[in-house]
Amino acid sequence: MNPQEVARFVRQVGFGLAPDEATPNDAVAWAQGQFDGAPPVAFLADRSGQLMEGLPPDLRLLQTQEEVAGGLLAHQKAELQSFAASKDRPREAFERFRYETVELPYWQLEPWKEMQARAAMAVNGPAPAFERFWHFWSNHFTVSPTNNNINTAVGPYMRMLRARMGGSFRDMLFEAVTHPAMVLYLDNERSTGPNSKARRQRWTTDEINENLGRELLELFTVSPAAGYSQDDVMAVAHILTGWGVNRPDQWRKAGVPLGSYFNFDKHEPGGQTVMGKRYSAFLHNDGKLQSLADDLAAHPATAQHICHKLAVAFIADEPPADSVARLVAVFQKSKGHLPAVHKAVVAEVALAGAQVRKFQDPQTWLWSIFRVSGMPLRVAPPARGVPGERYHWLLGDLGQAVHQCPQPNGWSLFSRDWISREMMDRRIRFAFEFARRIPDAEARLQAVLARQHGPDSAIAQALNSARAKGLDPRARWTAYLTSPEMLWS
Repeated sequence: MNPQEVARFVRQVGFGLAPDEATPNDAVAWAQGQFDGAPPVAFLADRSGQLMEGLPPDLRLLQTQEEVAGGLLAHQKAELQSFAASKDRPREAFERFRYETVELPYWQLEPWKEMQARAAMAVNGPAPAFERFWHFWSNHFTVSPTNNNINTAVGPYMRMLRARMGGSFRDMLFEAVTHPAMVLYLDNERSTGPNSKARRQRWTTDEINENLGRELLELFTVSPAAGYSQDDVMAVAHILTGWGVNRPDQWRKAGVPLGSYFNFDKHEPGGQTVMGKRYSAFLHNDGKLQSLADDLAAHPATAQHICHKLAVAFIADEPPADSVARLVAVFQKSKGHLPAVHKAVVAEVALAGAQVRKFQDPQTWLWSIFRVSGMPLRVAPPARGVPGERYHWLLGDLGQAVHQCPQPNGWSLFSRDWISREMMDRRIRFAFEFARRIPDAEARLQAVLARQHGPDSAIAQALNSARAKGLDPRARWTAYLTSPEMLWS
């Protein structure tokens, strides 16, 4: 690859080369070398390791399931206190109380800090290719706090997926499906077997819920191409009964760790048949789900579904069939070893070269313009009266509120779904504001054009022609950031 081919490849699998970033001699090896370990998440201000200034002094990311369970309970209590306060406080006083106790700490601060950290790792982190694949997996196994007040669990859940990227798809699958964020998001916590002890003893009137069972088959593993039936969906839903969340409240199960746990009293006893195989628990109560995860992860339809989806995300909306076939072969031969699969995707992107291209979704585009331009991220905690740029809000304005995905199938991977007059207008408006803050705008633009595309490239010539006609640097930066060269990778 020549320097401009390397620069484009880095935009395809990462977020582009930063001004202070060396051009890799072997771009494929550079990207593949990032998948052997997960870089620790930190609020990086630059690539030297300096941390952001201006963060709230007690800001931290929740890590363990114990912390997640505590956060879920605290949010639940805050909501209840808010409802109680609405009965005996004037409207203005109630709204202030709700903002201070619910909206700010849970609905605003939680996504803000997680998106601030995600931005820091994408723009300033040492492994941008790793970050792109993390974004893929957190989208594949989507959760959202649109119901069930799981705001405190979304970020830790996504970072759990990040930590599993060095292992097998099977292990990531099991951890995703049983994590508090997922069992709450898809209403599995209340899903109760009709013949379970809890129903027989009339401890609950909760019934079976098929949400998680359906998505486990349809979205996460084999896809409808496997030809499963509604009976299979219900059998999986029965296997999943009993998986819930143990919080530090008065109903806590003694001796059971906080976070995800399996409650056999709510589980549907006996065996279930999924796609022709019978699942029964002999040694462990949760053995049915363990065995089902083994089989779904090893199913040929899962390899096809996952590899085609990766190819769509990184190569083209309609990826070459031979590329997908090679990825499937790697997935099956490695038994779903994710680093091997990720490295194979990178190799296929390089092999496809200039024959394919992808339109960047808002998140990828946003981090790319920061990284390519060398502009620093801003820190503006989401408190009322504090001006500044909040990335969870900004991505919502751009059409992709990452932590608020409206459907469990995740944000679209297809270029066509991000191309519209409205979506382009939103990006142009932000690019124009972004260009205003760039220092040494003329010199920096010339350096970026030369680095990313070559001094004699069509985009460089067009912008230099515009300069000769009197177009100011801010307008030309805006044109560059929303040009096909930056919108497509």
